[in-house]
Amino acid sequence: RFQSSSRSSAPWTLDTMVVSLIGVVRKVSQPSKTIMYNPEEYTAAGGELFVIAMILSWVTTYFFRPDVIVQNPLKDRVGYNNLCVGWDVPPAKYIAAPIFCLIIFLNSRYCQLDFWRAEIDPHTTEWQKKMVLLANGFNIVSWFLSIGIFVIDPMTWPFGHTLSFVQLVVLGYVAFLGNFLETDPKYHPPGSHAFCFIFGVISVLFGICAMTQMWMFEPLTKTMGPVPWYIMAGLDYSYFTCMAIQGIMRPAAPSLSAQYKLVSDDDFNVPETRPVTGGSFRSP
Repeated sequence: RFQSSSRSSAPWTLDTMVVSLIGVVRKVSQPSKTIMYNPEEYTAAGGELFVIAMILSWVTTYFFRPDVIVQNPLKDRVGYNNLCVGWDVPPAKYIAAPIFCLIIFLNSRYCQLDFWRAEIDPHTTEWQKKMVLLANGFNIVSWFLSIGIFVIDPMTWPFGHTLSFVQLVVLGYVAFLGNFLETDPKYHPPGSHAFCFIFGVISVLFGICAMTQMWMFEPLTKTMGPVPWYIMAGLDYSYFTCMAIQGIMRPAAPSLSAQYKLVSDDDFNVPETRPVTGGSFRSP
């Protein structure tokens, strides 16, 4: 069963985000009947893996496929190299794709734990619970669809490839906003309301501008769409900047405590233990 621990008023800080991945592994691997889950630690760990995958990809592409950095279909359409260009082609794709699968799991796990937390939090209203269910549900689906970043070849269908990323940008913000709406404003870090607004504007504008450039590109003349490259690049890198600091701006929230025990199910009955003389136990 899950229990919600007391809510802390301390916001996330950079030093807690740096070791999130190690923290997740350490907590779930401890031999204990009770495990504490911090939902935000999972999404922070996913962010750390994202950075690792991107660094490894760019280094690999720089040494093995430098031609892609110079010219590629995405650069033709937006006028610059998006950060994700580094993992768009082999051999970098073969490194980043497996890591990205783990990123999808970690973010999906966050959505699940956040939903459970909202369900058992006595301060969460019914409309907030429904909002959390919808926001996290869409976010999980969005992360599943994001695998199209690696499945859809940008060299053959740049539109579909870009759409796989853009939908993650927009729906990821929806989940972030839902996290704000489910918590009492007194737990919101200073400046987080302004950040939430700016993050939303950047996410929506980036999505609109990116898909406009994909749709309006003229392949015969290689004429770009109406959005100047510096505006696209500004929105793009601003989005990744918001992603880097969103952990600090998340509202403080309780962790979950899960107690585990063996139970019977349809195909197995757990034998009862009976105390014997001397305080020892034996199974019938």
